Amino acid sequence: MSESETYLSKHIYTLFSFDTEYCADSVEWCPHKPNQNVFVCANYQLQVVQSEGEEKKRRLGRILLFSVKEHDSLILHQTIDTAGVLDQKWCHSIVNGYSLLGVVNSINMVEVYKLKSDKIEIELVTSIKNVCDCDDALILSLDWSTGVHGSQEPEIICSDSKGGIHLMKLVNNSLVLLNTWHGHKFEAWISAFYYWDTNIFFSGGDDGIFLKFDKRVGNQIVGKNQSHHAGVTSLHTSCFKENILVSGSYDENIRLWDIRNIKNEVNSSHMPGPVWRVKWNPFYENYLLAVCMMGGVHILDVEYSKIDIIGSYHEHKSISYGADWSYLDSECGEKNASKRSGIIATCSFYDHLLCVSKYVTDTRIHSQQSDLTDVQGTI
Repeated sequence: MSESETYLSKHIYTLFSFDTEYCADSVEWCPHKPNQNVFVCANYQLQVVQSEGEEKKRRLGRILLFSVKEHDSLILHQTIDTAGVLDQKWCHSIVNGYSLLGVVNSINMVEVYKLKSDKIEIELVTSIKNVCDCDDALILSLDWSTGVHGSQEPEIICSDSKGGIHLMKLVNNSLVLLNTWHGHKFEAWISAFYYWDTNIFFSGGDDGIFLKFDKRVGNQIVGKNQSHHAGVTSLHTSCFKENILVSGSYDENIRLWDIRNIKNEVNSSHMPGPVWRVKWNPFYENYLLAVCMMGGVHILDVEYSKIDIIGSYHEHKSISYGADWSYLDSECGEKNASKRSGIIATCSFYDHLLCVSKYVTDTRIHSQQSDLTDVQGTI
């Protein structure tokens, strides 16, 4: 180590907070202008009711549509009551002139909404029910195929609570189920495309396994990894670097992979809690957002040789489940012109708390003669 070195550290400050009433499990920012200040928060609430002397469970949900104006206001524009929502994702590219939101829920259904062009409101475009052949299945995750290559007929990959993986395509505003794979013994918590070649996709399950598929070879599994010591909960491929995949697990580890060899990890890092979601920053290739349930939300600087936590957020007192990078830059209101600052949204489950926060970069100088000191940023 040299006599003195410069370190960059992200400090995260809450701008807005909101009580979602129902348990909150997902937040997703719209990627498209002029609506990059718009995001959705998903809710999942298990309700136990007595009916004819028996306990019956109902899984309720809501989709909450918000917009933000930095330092000014958080506005709730729309509340859609629905079944319990397990995951939601905006399509990366505009389709037929609209921003599309994919939603999966607790009644075995995948839905696609569009953001209206005349006001901040979403409306249902299409849905497909009974995706899984089991009536009591929950659809747990989804991903769009459009991370690198846009399409007017994008595909969706989703996974379910019975271990199934399902591939569908949006054609003429209708979802068409293309194929189904049974990959896992228990819940398939996550499914994700390899964005550089969407013939390839991945899934992770509660059996501690993540799998690689290639739709060109039918229903066989083309790769299998058992490195994680508990359920694999999150997978995300990089839109900047080909062949790069990151995984997260209940075993409290994040692992970096080259998809050409998923037997041996490139790097790994032990996190402060079970990892529920990992998301690459949409503009800066090395930043990763990690949601660590009871261990907080963290910004990581990820390289082949190291994985460093450079910012942490602990305002959520319950299980942190959802987090996403905004496509806004906190300084100029447009997409990230600088990696020095930005906006994130996070949410937690039992305390039904949604937070919108700003991260800023502080420069710190390390000297062998003195300890590191925190430099307070300003909002």
